[in-house]
This record gives sequence, C-alpha cells and structure tokens, in this order.
Amino acid sequence: MGAIFLAIGSATASAGGISLQLENDSFGRTSDADYTQGLRLSYTTDGPAGWVQSLLPERYQNRELATQVFLGQAIFTPFEVFETDLLEYDRPYAGWLYLGGALQSVDLNPGSSLRVAERFEVSVGIVGPSSGAEQAQRATHALLRTYDVNGWENQLRDEPTLQLSYARKWAHIQSVGERGLQLEWSATLGGHLGNVNRSLVSGVGVRFGRDLFSSLEVSALAPYTTGPESGMRAGGWYLYSELQLRFVSRDIFLDGNTFKDSHSVEKETRVGEWQFGLVLPTGRYHWSAYHARRSQEFIDQYADVNFFGIGLSASF
Repeated sequence: MGAIFLAIGSATASAGGISLQLENDSFGRTSDADYTQGLRLSYTTDGPAGWVQSLLPERYQNRELATQVFLGQAIFTPFEVFETDLLEYDRPYAGWLYLGGALQSVDLNPGSSLRVAERFEVSVGIVGPSSGAEQAQRATHALLRTYDVNGWENQLRDEPTLQLSYARKWAHIQSVGERGLQLEWSATLGGHLGNVNRSLVSGVGVRFGRDLFSSLEVSALAPYTTGPESGMRAGGWYLYSELQLRFVSRDIFLDGNTFKDSHSVEKETRVGEWQFGLVLPTGRYHWSAYHARRSQEFIDQYADVNFFGIGLSASF
C-alpha cells in the first residue's frame, strides 16, 4: 500500500503522461480462451515529490525517477465458452480488478552506453465476481453483437489480493550508422510475490529505433498488462522483441482460490513468452501495437496463448 500512496502523493510533483493499454485474444479472430482481455490505465509523473525522493536510499539520489498510479482489469476464460457446465479439464473462469502504484528509476551514467533501470510495483485488488469481469465481457460482446459466454457461474470466488513485483533491466545501447538510429540489447530479472502470482522472471530483448535513451522503461510483467508504455519522457520510435521465461510457484487463475474451495487445474511451472511490436510517436502522443505468444500454462491446455495489444500514451 505504501508505494500506492507514494505515487498518488507525488502526482502533482511534475508534468507526466497518461497511458491506456488494451490486450485481447480476439483481434483478428472471433474467439475467447485463456487470457482473453487485459485493460490498464496509468498516470506517470516525470519525477516524485521532493519528500518522496528524500526517503529513498542514497544510491537513488542521482537517478532519473518516475512514479505511476495504475488501474487495471484482466479476464480469463476456458476454451469452450458456450458450455454452461463446469469444465474440469480446462482453466477456471476468472476476473481480476486491481489498483496499484509503481516507482521506476534509471541510472544516469554520463558517457556510458550501459543503462540500468528498476521498477517496483505494489497493487491491491479483488479476484472473483466483484472484479466485474463477467459484466465487462458481456457488455463487450453485446456491443459487438457477437456470441454470449455461458459459464461465468463457475468462476473463482471473491478474494482480496495483494501483489508485489520487482524487475531490474540492464540495457546496452549503441549507435547504428549516421542517421541517429540506435540498437539496444537488454536483459531483465525480476519476480512477483503475492496471492495472485508467485514467480521468478528472466528475459532478454532487443530494440531498434531512434532516441532509445529517453524510453528506457521496464515494461510491466505478467500477470499485469504487459505491453510497452511511454517511459520517463516522450521518446522516439522503435521496434522491439522480447523473450521471457517464468518459473511459477503459484497462479491463482490456475491454482484457484487461496482459502476457499474452487475449480483448479494442474499448472505448468515453466512458462515462456515471446512478444514483438512497435512504438510510434505523433507529437506528444505515442502509439503502440504488439503481439504476444505464451506457451501452455497448464497440463492438457488446448494450445499456446496468443493475444494482441494496442496502446496510446499522451505526454503533458
């Protein structure tokens, strides 16, 4: 909870930006399965309030800092959404509504092509009917005049959530040619702790584009909405690709409720994810589009998980 109030308290410290991301497995096809939709609205400041920075350890005093407040929702369904009965062999219906805050830092080392970025997140939320996932999906399908989803009576039960996440990214950026283009190679380590997800995360990535130093953010890691956001300040355009490997000890969307009886499936403890996309600026706006492919998350899963994401960020 502390990081949430730190982020909210610093929201007026300096100009920042607002970002909206939407992920869905139905872009380009008509179906719902597994991770079917994610939505995240976030507000980022260019720097925290002075009193917040004074509370940080000495090693953060010479770093570029940003704080963020975010609100999100995630929806999960089994493959056969027309069935009304509980599908013992498939994942549970589940929804998650969460509110969180984040602190991000970038090590400023003049003259060095190596940059180090860190991100710490904390969120509180609710899994179950109170998340509004059923209503959100039904409203979307009614708006699009498509099929109904019949199995929400079998969803996970209400459970409050507390989730902590941390990631550290090392990035080497080098110039390519004489047109101001740059290439970045990066490695990321991190993890999650909480009753939603407990896992360790490792990743490698590459970016190619312009003004990469100004957008050295650490993207939010699953189970949150995963796509790129506008960084510390408005940057240039870039193409990117990232590969992650997650070692999972708990996933509430597969293991079921923590303290109540609920449907569950046997999860895979190692999950890989590959993502690629692009970010384009138009004035103070940044547009992003990406595709992700996630390996099977539980035993006997019908297929790998595929979803697309789009995002819009506006800098103030």
